[in-house]
Amino acid sequence: MESYFPKQNNSLLTSWTLSSDACRDWYGVICFNGRVNKLNITNAGVVGTLHDFPFSSLSFLEYVDLSMNQLFGSIPPAIGNLTNLVYLDLSINHISGKIPPQIGLLSKVETLFIFDNHLNDLIPLEIGKMKSLEVLLLERNNLSGPIPTTLGDLTELKTLYLYSNQLSGLIPRELGNLKSLTYLDLSTNHLIGPIPSELGSLINLIEIDLSKSQLTGSIPITIGDLTELKILYFFSNQHSGFIPRELGNLKSLAYLDLSTNQLTGPIPSELGKLINLTEIDLSKSQLIGSIPITIGDLTELKILYLFSNQLSGFIPRELGNLKSLTDLDLSTNHFTGPIPSELGNLINLTEIDLSKSQLIGSIPITIGDLTELKLLYFFSNQLSGPIPSELGNLKNLNGLSLYENQLTGPIPASFGNLRSLQFLYLNANKLTGPIPASFGNLRNLQFLYLSANKLSGSIPKELAYLDNLEELIISENQFSGHLPEHLCQGGKLENFTVNSNKLSGPIPRSMSKCLSFKRVRFDNNSFTGNLSEAFGIYSELQFINLSKNDFHGELSSNWGKCKKLTDFRVARNRISGHIPPEIGNLKGLQGLDLSENHLVGRIPWEFGKLTSLVNLFLQNNQISGNIPMELGSMTKYIPSVSQFEGLGKLKPFPQWPIWATS
Repeated sequence: MESYFPKQNNSLLTSWTLSSDACRDWYGVICFNGRVNKLNITNAGVVGTLHDFPFSSLSFLEYVDLSMNQLFGSIPPAIGNLTNLVYLDLSINHISGKIPPQIGLLSKVETLFIFDNHLNDLIPLEIGKMKSLEVLLLERNNLSGPIPTTLGDLTELKTLYLYSNQLSGLIPRELGNLKSLTYLDLSTNHLIGPIPSELGSLINLIEIDLSKSQLTGSIPITIGDLTELKILYFFSNQHSGFIPRELGNLKSLAYLDLSTNQLTGPIPSELGKLINLTEIDLSKSQLIGSIPITIGDLTELKILYLFSNQLSGFIPRELGNLKSLTDLDLSTNHFTGPIPSELGNLINLTEIDLSKSQLIGSIPITIGDLTELKLLYFFSNQLSGPIPSELGNLKNLNGLSLYENQLTGPIPASFGNLRSLQFLYLNANKLTGPIPASFGNLRNLQFLYLSANKLSGSIPKELAYLDNLEELIISENQFSGHLPEHLCQGGKLENFTVNSNKLSGPIPRSMSKCLSFKRVRFDNNSFTGNLSEAFGIYSELQFINLSKNDFHGELSSNWGKCKKLTDFRVARNRISGHIPPEIGNLKGLQGLDLSENHLVGRIPWEFGKLTSLVNLFLQNNQISGNIPMELGSMTKYIPSVSQFEGLGKLKPFPQWPIWATS
């Protein structure tokens, strides 16, 4: 055995020498009656192969654990010589190749672990000869081909894990013979066809996982016979048909996940009998009808996911009985009616998502009682009325999304109490009044979306306190007055969008130092000031629109240093002077709109370097001369006459279509 792992530099195996007694002195070796009986060198940093293992001279071995090492190469056929072996663990190594058919000679083995390796090819039929096998773990390999029908001969088997391989074909109905089986996991393979009804014979099953394959057909009603079952995972397949009412017989069931299938029909009211359920996930299917009121009887339930179905009717007020619930997601359905006020009883909720569900009515003030809530999503409904000030009680809230509703009235000043808030989306409503100055307390806020409302007043200077703010979107409102100073003093503001308001005055000088800017929209306001002085060099800037204001002055050559700029719009201002040739350095520029200004001179020949340009608008200026020949080499840009209105004679280029220059 001293040559088994040659040249080992591992202190645990330094005792393996010819001058010492293997039975007394060798690490991990245990003998019985002078013969090696047990070899346990798990997690010993061993590097090597099994090819030099002295299988033929160790026929009395009963226990071998070589797990958590760095063994590589294949399993030699000589392993079949260990005929007295009861326990074999080769897991968590780098073993590759086939499982040799000689494995079937190990008729006394009760436990076989070869998981977390690189095994490939088929599972040998001969594995069905290991009649004593109780635990077989081959998961997380690259095994392919069908599941052998001979596994049905392993009548002592209690645990069978074949998940996370490349297995294909049908699930053999012979697995229904494994009456002692308690754990079955065949998930994350390429299995096809239906679930065999014979699996309903496995009455001792505690866990069954057939998820993440390509299984089809309906769920057999015989699954309802598995009354010891605690975990049932059939998610991420292509199952169709109804959810069997017989599942209501699984009184021990704690986890039920049938999500991401093509299931139809209603949710069976019989599921309300499963009083030990802690998690239900029936999301992402085609379920119809209303939520059964019997779901309110599942008082142990912590997670209820019914999202992305075609459920309708009212959300039952009985859900308010689920006092243990932490996660509730009913989004993307076709519900009618209001949000039940009884949901305010779910004081352990951390996440609630009722978005995209056609809900009407007001937001219940009882939602403010959910003080453990971290995420609240009511967006894309038809909710109306004011936002309850009681939502300001949700001190643990990280995210609040109420956008795309018909909410009216002011933004509650109590929102300033939401010190943990990271994102707030109130856009696309009918909100009025100002941004509360209390928003300055939201020091963790990263995303603030208030666009497409009827908000008014000035932008509060307190927003400058939001050092973590990355996106401030307040466009399409009625805000007026000047922009406050130091809005981006935190150095993280990337998206600053204030277009389509009534803002005026010059751009604050601090804006020239907002080096984090990526997307900026000031268009369609009444901003004034010298454009060449108001903005700086933004190394991360990708999009900026300054159009439809009252900016004057010249275009600074600094714009040519904004190397990531893809869209630059300054139309309908009073910009004068020449077009800086440095703009030709913006290799990624796709859109440039300088139209309706007072620009003079010629189009810089450097524009020919704008190889990504798709849209160029220069009309209604005082630019003169011909179009530079260099523009003819631009393959993406197709001009039209209107884009050059007011220029000299247009000169055609072969690459451009006739209509563009005629």
